[in-house]
Amino acid sequence: MLVVAGCGSGASTPVTSAGSGAGAGGGAGGGAGDLVCPEKSVADQTAITPERSNLLIGFSERNAELCADELGWAFRVGMRDGESYPLTADYSLQRVTVVVQDDIVIEVAVG
Repeated sequence: MLVVAGCGSGASTPVTSAGSGAGAGGGAGGGAGDLVCPEKSVADQTAITPERSNLLIGFSERNAELCADELGWAFRVGMRDGESYPLTADYSLQRVTVVVQDDIVIEVAVG
């Protein structure tokens, strides 16, 4: 079982994949519900670190969006299954832009 957790004290919040479709919530070899949304960090209010943003890799698109929302991060999809989407040119340290392949987040960028 793969568990992704952030640094700090307190309990992490599980993100389940109910209603997300096949393969949701798990990466290679993982099953539904294997990934855990990290706990909130005060530092995220100033800037999301690349290390924190990469915790979304392996989540289904929907679960990554739910987790980002729970953490107070803005979320957008930059590319899905090879199709790029138009994005604003502004840069935000409180936003993640994800690349999704077959409903799984495979890459995350802050900004």
